[in-house]
Amino acid sequence: MVAGLLLATQAEADPPPPIDWTNIETVIARPGKPGPLMWRAHKGEAELILIGVVGPVPKDLAWNKDGVTDALTGARLLLTGAKASVGIVEGLWYLAWHSSDVYLPGDMTVDQTLPEALRKRYVAAVAKSGKDPDRYASMRPPLALLRLEGDVIEAEGLSVKEPSDSIERIARHAGVRAKPVADYEAIPMLRQLPAMSQVANLACVKDALDDMDALDAHARAAAEAWANGDLDGMKANYSEQRFQSCLQAVPGAAALFERAVRDSVAAANDALGRKGRTAMVVNVGVLLRKGGILDRLAAEGLEVEGP
Repeated sequence: MVAGLLLATQAEADPPPPIDWTNIETVIARPGKPGPLMWRAHKGEAELILIGVVGPVPKDLAWNKDGVTDALTGARLLLTGAKASVGIVEGLWYLAWHSSDVYLPGDMTVDQTLPEALRKRYVAAVAKSGKDPDRYASMRPPLALLRLEGDVIEAEGLSVKEPSDSIERIARHAGVRAKPVADYEAIPMLRQLPAMSQVANLACVKDALDDMDALDAHARAAAEAWANGDLDGMKANYSEQRFQSCLQAVPGAAALFERAVRDSVAAANDALGRKGRTAMVVNVGVLLRKGGILDRLAAEGLEVEGP
């Protein structure tokens, strides 16, 4: 789906949002050199390698790519995360004919919809982004905060595309095709934005601002832990987006998020039904939380272990 900055309104860093991690025991075999952790599953002549990732990470993050390169060499396919997208033509058409779904009515602005405490945090985040406030002002709060969150991430020197883009480049150099687990249409969700209550809109604003705080305090530590294969460090610092939870108030959104996990499990099972090695990039939250991919694969009788 998905930011961070510690704003001046907080005296000290809050812990990242708690995650109920799976209780499945996996033996993590440390490679000769520090590097990202991977999990493996076998079924007959099929092998599935799950590459857990965190994000966003610093644009200049250095990490040892040897293990990932070895995993992708000779692989038949690299599966990447499910995504929600909208085509350029469809997006322009939608903005032209359904702008009331995207923008606030009349001359209303985002800050006018917020109570004072949230307004101050919002204004501070806009200042941190370095962008013109008009870039967000007229959009409905969830979209405005999603855009703002992305700009703050950029201002912080973080990237939402890494480390996944680097892994895809390694795959290309190895002659391995990459494709997403699924690609969902985003426009139906946009159409539901005007139906969100004021309470739901405020929840999205608060959740996005909380995400920015948590990521500012913990994103770099989580990234360093990932780069060094430090599972405990990742669990201590990794944050799943609160913003995703607030968006689940949009009709159909909760089902879409759940569908993404189901489709990832289905893709993993499909890979294990095909001869050869398949690699799969998976967000560590989706992979390791209770009810996540590892839990669901284990429930189907598959044994997943560390590298």
